[in-house]
Amino acid sequence: MTNLYIFNTDFRLSDNPALFHAAENGESLVAMFIHNPKKWQRHNESDLKIAFQIETLKILSIKLAELNISLKIVNAEGINEENKKIIEFVKSKNIKEVFINKEYGINEINRDKNLEKELVNLNKKLNSFDSSVFLPESIKTQSDTFFKVFTPFSRAFRSKLLTKKIEILGFPKKQKNKIQESDEVKNISLAKERKNILKFYEAGEENALDRLDEFIAHKIVSYKEKRDFPAVDGTSSLSPYLSSGILSSRQCLFKVFEKLSEEKEGVKTWVNEIIWREFYKYILFHNQRVSKNLSFSEKYDDFPWSDNQDHFIAWSKGETGVPIIDAAMRQLNSTGWMHNRLRMIVAMYLSKNLLIDWRRGEKYFMQNLIDGDFASNNGGWQWSASTGVDAAPYFRIFNPITQSEKFDKKGDFIKKWLPEISSVNNIHDPSSDERNDIGYSNHLVDLKESRKKAIEVFSNFSK
Repeated sequence: MTNLYIFNTDFRLSDNPALFHAAENGESLVAMFIHNPKKWQRHNESDLKIAFQIETLKILSIKLAELNISLKIVNAEGINEENKKIIEFVKSKNIKEVFINKEYGINEINRDKNLEKELVNLNKKLNSFDSSVFLPESIKTQSDTFFKVFTPFSRAFRSKLLTKKIEILGFPKKQKNKIQESDEVKNISLAKERKNILKFYEAGEENALDRLDEFIAHKIVSYKEKRDFPAVDGTSSLSPYLSSGILSSRQCLFKVFEKLSEEKEGVKTWVNEIIWREFYKYILFHNQRVSKNLSFSEKYDDFPWSDNQDHFIAWSKGETGVPIIDAAMRQLNSTGWMHNRLRMIVAMYLSKNLLIDWRRGEKYFMQNLIDGDFASNNGGWQWSASTGVDAAPYFRIFNPITQSEKFDKKGDFIKKWLPEISSVNNIHDPSSDERNDIGYSNHLVDLKESRKKAIEVFSNFSK
């Protein structure tokens, strides 16, 4: 009577539906983690994100042992080999039932469908659970279709919040029997500078919950006023935990509404960000194009993007000549994280001013972010590039200098990441003479002219 739970993207014990129900019979349970570098590379998962999950898994292994739940580490070569490894283990240990939390990518959906068929052939059962706040099938328009615009989706989402009380699951039940000793959780290989970055992030769900409590107690009320200023510590810093399922959206909403209401603007604004995260997962679930490296909007499949490699490299290194862009990219490269306002600014600059395919930026982010979440990252990039669901109109193009002046007025953020220009008169856009004196890059493109060109290209393409 042994069950098997498989870690996919929910690296936590509490409020983990599949793990909770896998442990219900209380007899014996094995938790499996599939070590699959080939899949991670194919999905452009950042080494920082995987290392963060591994560090969390080490903590989970100790907690699981206390519950008499064994941790089994299995090695696989690509997503197509995962089912083979699972079936081999099911046979060897005479597993009764298998439990998973769903993933919404097309490859993962197909993998799980095939696993269910293979288990049925063995007279075994696959139990699939959803760790979203609400089932993606359950939120529909009045005409019984699925939303493609955020605002009406958020209204429907909030309506369900009012009628259905959010509940979270506790820890899985302690098992009577531990059928084997847990496997050792081994580190993945990281370059020295990447290891140093990882030290800034505290792994584990206890740290995630502590950060959530701290944010609700001290920062959430002022979130609306402070969240857009990159030099200010005004965000929750919970994204690394949310993207790896160390913390769930449901836990966030439960904790917030336990103590506060949306009458406070800061609370309402932050709840909205959680709903955006759920919206992009919802879009991924209902639109398979999103996980096939395609634009959400089919009309942009053949858009004439620029293939200027020098421009892309300069953007990725933070050498565009636009201080706020360069500072943001250096923050990303140095910390594995970027402030959300800056993500929009740099994405729009790449896809509009440089007219470089948004997918190149999306991939670069995923490969470098510790909080890279495919659905949110894809959604954000397509929003900025005007190719996605509920996207910014193509003629809406942020002026990065104006954005810099508005959200980093004194240049504190820029000075931190570009100290070489800290003494110039105009920190947001140094003069040509000042650039020459300090050796700072000239603009890759003229902002006004490149904006005009982007609008012209998009306009002609949309006819």
